Amino acid sequence: MNHHHENSLLRNRPFLLVWGGQSISMLGSQMSYIALFWWVYDSTGSSAALASVAIASAITRFLAGPLAGMFIDRVDRRRLMLAMNIVNALTMATVGSLLYFGQLQVWHVYISSILAAGATLVHRSALLASIPNLVTKEQLTRANSLDQIASSASGILGPALGGMLVGFLGSGPTMWLDAVTFLVAGASLALVSFASPRVAGERGLRETVTTAVSGFRFLFERRSLLCMVGLYGITNFMLAPTSVLFPIMASDVLKAGAEGLGFLTSALSVGMLVGGAFTWLLKRVQRHGAAILIGFAVLGTSLALFGMTETLPLAMIALGVVGFAVAVLNVFESVIFQTRTPDEMRGRAFAALNALTQSLRPLSLAAAGGLLLFLSAPVVLIGCGVAVALSGLGGACVRGVREL
Repeated sequence: MNHHHENSLLRNRPFLLVWGGQSISMLGSQMSYIALFWWVYDSTGSSAALASVAIASAITRFLAGPLAGMFIDRVDRRRLMLAMNIVNALTMATVGSLLYFGQLQVWHVYISSILAAGATLVHRSALLASIPNLVTKEQLTRANSLDQIASSASGILGPALGGMLVGFLGSGPTMWLDAVTFLVAGASLALVSFASPRVAGERGLRETVTTAVSGFRFLFERRSLLCMVGLYGITNFMLAPTSVLFPIMASDVLKAGAEGLGFLTSALSVGMLVGGAFTWLLKRVQRHGAAILIGFAVLGTSLALFGMTETLPLAMIALGVVGFAVAVLNVFESVIFQTRTPDEMRGRAFAALNALTQSLRPLSLAAAGGLLLFLSAPVVLIGCGVAVALSGLGGACVRGVREL
C-alpha cells in the first residue's frame, strides 16, 4: 500500500505542476534578492539600510496576515496565487527597469519590498492551505518535503546564480529574469484546477474583523497548537539575527572573508536540503510533536556549538546540522497545521501562523543590533542556541504537545 503512495505523488500532475512552477519562482526570488541587496549596500554603504528593508518587509507580513487569511478562505485560492505571481512579476520588472536606467532610489526599494512581502505572504499561505486539496493525506509529509527541498535547493543555487548573473548581466536584467520566473509560476497555476472552499463573505465591518481575527482565535483556543506557535516564534526570533551575525562570524572570528560567508550560507542550505530529503524518506511518523521537540533541542545545541567554533570546517558542520533541524521542523510544522485545521479555516490559520511566527523578526533584528554593542557575535549566537534548546524542553512540559 505504502509503495503505491510513494509513486502516486510523483504521478500527481496538478501537484507537480504547481510545485514545479513555484520552485522556479523561488529560485528567481533568491537570485534577485542578492541583486537588490547588493545594490542597496553598494549605493548606500550602510548595513542600517539593509536592516531597515528587512524590517519593512517583516512588519508588512505581520500586518497583512489577518487580512490575507480572510481573502484566502473566501476566493478561489488558485486565482489568488496566480494574481500574486503577477503582482510580484510586475514589481520585479519595474525595479529592474528603474535600476537598469539608473533611476532607482532607496525609497523605491522600500515600496517594492513591502509589495513583494505582502504578495508573497498571501501566495505562501494560499499554497500551504492548498496542498491538502492537491494530495491525499498519506502524501502530505512527502508533499511538504518536496516544498522544503525546492526551497533549500533555491537557497543553495539562487544566491550563487544571482551573484554570477549580477556579474555578467548587471542587477537590472537579473531582476527581469526573476519577473519571468513569476510568470512561469503563474502559467503553471493556469494549467491546473483544484478544490477551494468558498466561505461566504460577511457584510458588516464587525463580521469582517471577526473573520480576520478568527485564524488567531483558532490557534489560541487549541493549547498544543498555540504552544507550537510559541516554539516556532521563539526559534524564529533567535534565528533572525543570524543574517547579521554570519558576516561578522565569517570576517572577524573565522577570518574567512566573503568566501567564508558563502560557505557558511551554503552549509546551512545543504543541511536543509538533506533534512528535506530525510523527511521524504520517512515512512510514517506517529508523533510529529515529539519529533519537533527533539528537533528544537538539536537545533539549539548546534547553533550554540557554531558560536563556539573558531575554524571554518567545524562551523560549516554545525550549521549543516542547524539547517537539517530547521528543514525537519518546517515540514512537520506544515503537516501538523494542515491536518488539524479544517479546509475552510486553513488560509486564516496559516496566515495567522505566518504572522505570529514572523512578527518578532524585526524586533529581533533590532535587539541583535543593540546587543552587539555590548557582546561579541559568538556570545550572542551561543545565547540564541541555548534559548532555542531550552524552549524545546519547555514545550515538552505542555500537555498534548508530545502527542501532536
